[in-house]
Amino acid sequence: MIRGARAPLFMTPSQNSHSPNNLNTSEESATLPSSNTNIKILDRGPHHLVVAKPPAVVCHHSEWAGLRKNKKKNKGQNKIIYRHGESNLDDEEEQPMLQQVRDMLHGRRVNLIHRLDRGASGCLLFSFADGDHVGGCGSELGSIDEENRKFPTEHGPNPTAQLIQSLQNSNSIKTYVALVRGEGILHGEDLKTKGWFTIDRPIKDEKGRVRDAITEFRFLAGYTAVVLDELGSEDRGENGLKNKTPLSFKNKSANEPQPVRASVVLARPKTGRWHQIRRHLNGLSHPILGDSTHGNSKINREWREHRNMLGERTCLHLGRVQLVPTTVSMGVEDAGSTTNVLPNGLDVTCPIPRDMHDMIAVYVPQLLEEVIPLLAEEGITF
Repeated sequence: MIRGARAPLFMTPSQNSHSPNNLNTSEESATLPSSNTNIKILDRGPHHLVVAKPPAVVCHHSEWAGLRKNKKKNKGQNKIIYRHGESNLDDEEEQPMLQQVRDMLHGRRVNLIHRLDRGASGCLLFSFADGDHVGGCGSELGSIDEENRKFPTEHGPNPTAQLIQSLQNSNSIKTYVALVRGEGILHGEDLKTKGWFTIDRPIKDEKGRVRDAITEFRFLAGYTAVVLDELGSEDRGENGLKNKTPLSFKNKSANEPQPVRASVVLARPKTGRWHQIRRHLNGLSHPILGDSTHGNSKINREWREHRNMLGERTCLHLGRVQLVPTTVSMGVEDAGSTTNVLPNGLDVTCPIPRDMHDMIAVYVPQLLEEVIPLLAEEGITF
């Protein structure tokens, strides 16, 4: 079901004292002792830490994450370029983000507040677990009863519980950027003219149960290749006007790559279901590039073999996280704590990484020019 929706208002980064623009640690980065990868710290407070997760790295080991697949097949395709150096994942043992952050902090305990898929990138929020009595998404301290939203309680600030409750608040916002197949047209309707709209379509969770799922989308821009004649100019119709018909395959080999059809889409999940954004976009016939579960395997292979997409990349990036202020009673049944771990809320952004930027800049440059100012309206940059 599609229905129109207005994007909720939220404080701007300049209004938020916990914005990375107002923190000395926003440009902080740390080199891992066990890896040549650098972790970029986006935001840091007494009870929380936000880092930039690169693609092709699992958040933590779990039955859902699985192990790295097709290592030989993808060898050489997983070199990630950072501002401070390069990392070739083919030459490294897989080390989840949870362990990398702990190593960076010299063994200090942290809990994951949410997860990102292995192939995704962007903001990743942790709580400092010193004295905490509740486990996050990945921790050694236990787990949360997600179904009943109950949190173990003891005296103490319980930063994990408070941050999870803040993240689950209906007024908190996670804004993702997706690079998808398709030009933004569905059944003759131009989705780019709709602004923000809502998809309300139930999906099955990891255990096969049908759950409500709501996602807000905004199609920023789309692009389709045009017909080129033998001289390399745009094909023109009988009236001499440029023919914008997508490139024909009648004279093309079946093994040749299809023309580029791509769009940049913003997504804000209002519920936290398994692969929710990926499945809702696939339902709109615009699967995320690199999505091996819900996407198009042929298109994904073309982007990997001909357009330099990373071997384990899913082109989904969490570009901005906006959390409502926490309260001392958040996540606790017995408000024994007197510490408010995020009294001013949180507004943090993560630039879109270079690999996604280059995919757009090289193969759909018209798309890049159009989306830069539109992304800036949402506080997201490359």
